[in-house]
Amino acid sequence: MIPAAPFEVLQHTAKTHSSAAHAGEYMGEIQELLYESLPVLERLIEQATHGPEPLPDAAKQLVLAGGKRVRPIAALLVAKACGGSAARAIPLAAAVELIHSATLLHDDVIDEGEERRGRPASRMLWGNLVSVLSGDLLLTAALELVQGSGVQGAMSDTLETMRRLIGGEVAQLKARGKDDLGIEGYLEIVRGKTASLFANACRSGARAANAEPALIEALGHFGERVGIAFQIIDDVLDLEGVPHEVGKRLGHDLAEGKTTLPLALALEEDSASLRPLLITARAGDTIAAARVSEAPSVRRACVKARAFAMRETEAGLEGLNQLHPCRERELLAALVRGLIERRA
Repeated sequence: MIPAAPFEVLQHTAKTHSSAAHAGEYMGEIQELLYESLPVLERLIEQATHGPEPLPDAAKQLVLAGGKRVRPIAALLVAKACGGSAARAIPLAAAVELIHSATLLHDDVIDEGEERRGRPASRMLWGNLVSVLSGDLLLTAALELVQGSGVQGAMSDTLETMRRLIGGEVAQLKARGKDDLGIEGYLEIVRGKTASLFANACRSGARAANAEPALIEALGHFGERVGIAFQIIDDVLDLEGVPHEVGKRLGHDLAEGKTTLPLALALEEDSASLRPLLITARAGDTIAAARVSEAPSVRRACVKARAFAMRETEAGLEGLNQLHPCRERELLAALVRGLIERRA
């Protein structure tokens, strides 16, 4: 039986946006196309949470909470689009999801996060030390899967991706509370912290299919641009989403002192009015945080940020043109567009 949770999230996205009228159909097609691979993927992910108590409970709190599984699904589709077998890509796809989950466990400790995917963050139930060690458990399992895959170049790619993830996290810590970060400073963080793992997922699928180096690089470019767009939409939803659908309280990034793209764009337009509000919002004033999200300049910036994300997406989709025309390529494009257009 195919695990429903990841597809429920994506299908909800598909059904709630008018421009994605046929998205439910393509999600069903993806599910059918990968019907043999998805249960195996989920088993590997679940097995990775096994370890000394109480680490498994803390890891499962996040891993089995119904994440979208966008990165592993992309890796499997890329493998098939490159003419390979999705089965060979499964260990790498699972590793990507485990690395992503580990970074979330660590991020919640760093950011003192209280919610994740609509549930209490693991640190709130088991404490920071257990949450960090649970993340380490998942990272170890991910590296074991990559090593055992036998896919040429996969381990060096994964290690370089992890270096970029750490670099992005460090850059974000240094930028915390800085309102003059600007668009380029923001993009530097996102390329390391988010986009690098999307790129790795797509390259992993291509590597599993023994694709030529030029094609692996092109698909990595696709993944990076899509990863940037994906993060931008998350940042927009932090300001204008519906809390129970986004999976965390609104203004979470704002309270943590993060300057996201919509905030950077709004500050370019109306710095004088927003800076005083940002100071009090970052000090824990929820009324000030609400006023920031409701400010006309921020609302306009959210529209601009969505447009920026769509341009990144279209630029990334050019990388798919290196693939031979096939249904998997079409489904990858449809999946990406549906995610960027989401409102929750």
